[in-house]
Amino acid sequence: MSTTRAFCISGWHFREDFFRQVLTVPDADIYVISHRPNKSIPGFIFDNLEASHILIRPNIGYDWGCYQQFLRSGLWKDYEYLYFLHDDVEILDIGFPEACENLLSKHAVIGNGGGFGSASTASVQEHPYAYAHSSWHPESLNFEHKTVRGSFFATTRKVLEKIGKFEVYWDLFSLNIEFGNWSTKASCGKLQAAYGEDSFGFLSETFGRSPYLIEFYRGNDQGTKSVSRGERKKLYRFLKRVSVVYMEILYGKREVPFRNLWLFTFKSFLAIFSGRI
Repeated sequence: MSTTRAFCISGWHFREDFFRQVLTVPDADIYVISHRPNKSIPGFIFDNLEASHILIRPNIGYDWGCYQQFLRSGLWKDYEYLYFLHDDVEILDIGFPEACENLLSKHAVIGNGGGFGSASTASVQEHPYAYAHSSWHPESLNFEHKTVRGSFFATTRKVLEKIGKFEVYWDLFSLNIEFGNWSTKASCGKLQAAYGEDSFGFLSETFGRSPYLIEFYRGNDQGTKSVSRGERKKLYRFLKRVSVVYMEILYGKREVPFRNLWLFTFKSFLAIFSGRI
C-alpha cells in the first residue's frame, strides 16, 4: 500500500477551509460520506475528490451511521490508519495524524480531548438503555468505559477488523438525535471490551479541544442541541423505558416468567426503531 491513511469525513456543513486543510495531509486518501442529497454537495468537493470517494447514503444513524456505512463499503481495508470526523471540526494544527499515530502504538482508539467527567466515560448502570439495541452487550451492568466523541477519533485497520462493526442505533424514523449518543456508548463500550482499560488515548485532557483540533456540538460552538417534540418525544421516552426493562431482564435485575420470550419480544420491538430493516 502506498497510501497508509484514510479520512472518513461525515459531510454536512462542507466548510471549504476545513477541506482545504485536510487535503494537505500527506499520504492520505479523503472520503466524504454524506447524508445530504447529491445536489447539496458543493462543487469544490467534486473538483478535489474522485467520484468514487464521495459516498451518498441514506440519512439514518447520524454520525456513527455515516461511519458504519463507510465500513460497509469495504474501502477502509486498504489503509493502516483510519480517521473519522465531522466536517465542522476546526483544525488548529495539521500535524494531528502524526500525533495520533504515535499514540496508536499504545491505544486502540484516539480521541481529541478527554476530561469533562461523564462526557468521556460511560457507566452501563447509569445508562443501560444505550446498550439495548447493540449486538454486543457489556459483561455486566457494572461495566464502565471511556468514550470518544463521534466528531473525531482515529483507529487502525486491525482494530476495525477485530470489532467488525460499530453498534449504531439507526433511528429509522428520526425521533431524536440523542440516539447518536446511544451509538457512541455502545460502540465505545464494545471497543473497550475488546482492548481493555487502555483502549482509549487522547490528544489532550481538555474536553473537545486539543492543540490540534476543536470539536463543536451538533454543528456549532454554543452547545445547542435540537430535540424532538410532542409525540416523537413521548415515543423516545417510551423506547428508552423499554430499553431499560430489556436490560434489567437480560442481566437478571428483573425476574419474569418466560424470560427468553420476553427478551425476544422486547428485542424485536426495539429493532423496529433501531435496526436497519
